[in-house]
Amino acid sequence: MATLQHPSELNPLQRYSQACAVLRSTSRARNDAWYREALDLDCQIHLRIDGTGVLSRAYDRKSGQWQSAPVPDDEVLRSPERADAFAEELITFARKAGANALGLVLHIADEFAITELKPTFDNPGAVGDLRVAAENDPISILDDTSLPPDQHSWRLLPYLAAGSETIATVVSLTRQYGLFLDRLRMAGEAANFPLITHALSAPLVALMAIPRIIRIPEGQSFMTVLHYPNFTVLAFFNSHSDLQLIRTLQHRGQRRPSNLRHAASTTTAALELIDPEVYVMNLSPQPEPGLTADLRVVFPSSRVEDVDWAVTPLSNPALPPFAVEPLISTAAPLNSEETPLSLTFSDFQKERWPFQNFLTTTREVAEIYPARSEIRLLRAVRMIRLGIAACAVLALSWALLEIFSMIRRPEWGFDQKASQSVQQRLAGLNTERQRVELWDNLLEDRSKAWTSMELLCRLFPERGGFLIKGYNHVVKPELAPGQTKAGFVKEWKITGYARDEALDRLNLINTREGISAVFAEMARITQNPSFRSDLGSRSIVPNVRTQENSAFKPRPAEEIQDDDPTTYPLTFDLTITQRFEATDPIAVSVAKIK
Repeated sequence: MATLQHPSELNPLQRYSQACAVLRSTSRARNDAWYREALDLDCQIHLRIDGTGVLSRAYDRKSGQWQSAPVPDDEVLRSPERADAFAEELITFARKAGANALGLVLHIADEFAITELKPTFDNPGAVGDLRVAAENDPISILDDTSLPPDQHSWRLLPYLAAGSETIATVVSLTRQYGLFLDRLRMAGEAANFPLITHALSAPLVALMAIPRIIRIPEGQSFMTVLHYPNFTVLAFFNSHSDLQLIRTLQHRGQRRPSNLRHAASTTTAALELIDPEVYVMNLSPQPEPGLTADLRVVFPSSRVEDVDWAVTPLSNPALPPFAVEPLISTAAPLNSEETPLSLTFSDFQKERWPFQNFLTTTREVAEIYPARSEIRLLRAVRMIRLGIAACAVLALSWALLEIFSMIRRPEWGFDQKASQSVQQRLAGLNTERQRVELWDNLLEDRSKAWTSMELLCRLFPERGGFLIKGYNHVVKPELAPGQTKAGFVKEWKITGYARDEALDRLNLINTREGISAVFAEMARITQNPSFRSDLGSRSIVPNVRTQENSAFKPRPAEEIQDDDPTTYPLTFDLTITQRFEATDPIAVSVAKIK
């Protein structure tokens, strides 16, 4: 079928026609799998990515059996062209299994990061609203807004333990696999076969293994250590088995974190957990046996042991012992009467916090297709087409009467030559207006030398501990075919020397808030609109790198001269990138005047 457009770009009749085309050319009216979650489908393929390789297993929800499945390599995960071929392989695999849909569940185990909420969010009753905001408007709730939203995805994780300092934290993943999942869904659309995707954070899923494999004595606090190839996650639980805090330690090229003992001991002390039990959950293809010994050094009075997956209910011969996340995500919910659950795990299971989808279909793409209720309504519309046809006849009759009435008006007899003369003059005036508008646009105040020099003075005040060595300002257009306006990028590169008292200023400039404040001040002082930072069509990204000055020579204070580079202990390299989109008021017009 033809390429679909977003309903907002169409008039009501076009929207109806497009919905009817979807009804006729797809199976959405007959196959409910288009509107279900991947974990609810009978045929599922689980991919587990941990940085050392990719594990692929197929799961039959009806029989509960696991088997081998097509395995993508790293190039497929990052190459859109290769992803299309892999999607065809998945669809062929599902059809051979007799399935009418396929759910692909991606367990992301090669990255995990935590971002804190703004301190103002301290109302436990607002967790539901925060969950929606973390997915749709994360910048409004995050304490650190330096991560670009188009490259990261955030999901809320609540702390339900009584007395927790914060009500929740936010788990962050990059969108490095977003394009891969998008291409799989697009291939399913092209093949008219529901290929539903779901991206999970593996450590969050692994937390749900705790009530299945660990029996904690009543009133005993404990800590779990989830060890992955690239990072280790520490989860701290109070005496009621409620989650108080979760931390992540990056390995930074090593097999285990160098600061494990220090992080574990200081955090338990801060949370006032006395002699907590410690459970080490090895979730790496290459387990690290030294973790338990390290932790026994700092917890000599605690029970510290490794979790043996082979003797737990999560052992399955079809999966490696470390790959428990697919088993947890497909397991039936625990019965609270048979297995008592704490408030944390009860809420996690009920609200499915660990199973949140980090890489969902964008709202713009999802809204293209009619909802299930709309598909049903379209079927009913077919029954009243005769009434619509009658309305069309009446509308046509009314239009003919209007035309007949128009013909009888005196204006209908207007002289044709006079009309052509007016049209020619109007065309000439329109061309002249377009030319004036074009030159007005081209002469917009976008980048002047004196304002750029003023910016340098505002960034580095006099007697601030700086010595500027180099200053370069470049403006580059960003042309896009078919657009009447082009965005552009302004880049400032500044190098120089700095003393210790200048570090606070550099750190401030290196934040979005700090650089935006400087640009806002420039816009106010110079009355130059290009420095405004409060428009949605603009973005400012600073990047400061500092290092030691190899030419630095310590000297007495009376011998220090401001223009001597050898008296500065540090050098810095500042890059400021300001991007103007094609929708910006001062975007460059590229339309040709006919």
